[in-house]
Formats: sequence, structure tokens, C-alpha cells
Amino acid sequence: MININLNIRNPFNRNFKRLWGCARSTPFAHKFVEFQLYKDNSIISININWTFRQDHSGLNIDIGFLSYCFDFNFYDSRHWDFNKGHYQ
Repeated sequence: MININLNIRNPFNRNFKRLWGCARSTPFAHKFVEFQLYKDNSIISININWTFRQDHSGLNIDIGFLSYCFDFNFYDSRHWDFNKGHYQ
């Protein structure tokens, strides 16, 4: 797993509101993509996660500025079988 984070948040703001979102299948087998726009307490937020060999592995990028955040998620819908070393 690769994880890069930078977050500066407003501790006095506890509001969270989802503004928009959609999820779609892709032409690739077992792969899906999600987009979200939401409002939270972040002033500046950059999160990049790339996971593999685990349940729902894939790429997640979350960027926020002045409380507005955009989230992109490209992931595999399968579950990882640790005993066999492959997806189920």
C-alpha cells in the first residue's frame, strides 16, 4: 500500500454534507469508478492511496480546498483470499 496525506482542518467546523456523487462500472472486468463532491471541515486536504492484494484494492485520490472536496476512487470489486494468494 502507498499512502500520501496532507490535511489542515478547521477543528471548530464539524459539518459534513455530500453534494454530488456517482458510481459507474468500467470496461475492465471487476473494476468500478466512483466520483464524489462533498463539503467538510478541511482547509487543505490531499490524500492519495494505492492499495493492492486486499479487499476492494485500487486507487483513491481525495483533494480538498476551503471545505470543498473531490474524491475519485478506482477499485476492484473482488475480495482477496490471503490463504490462496489471489482474488475470489
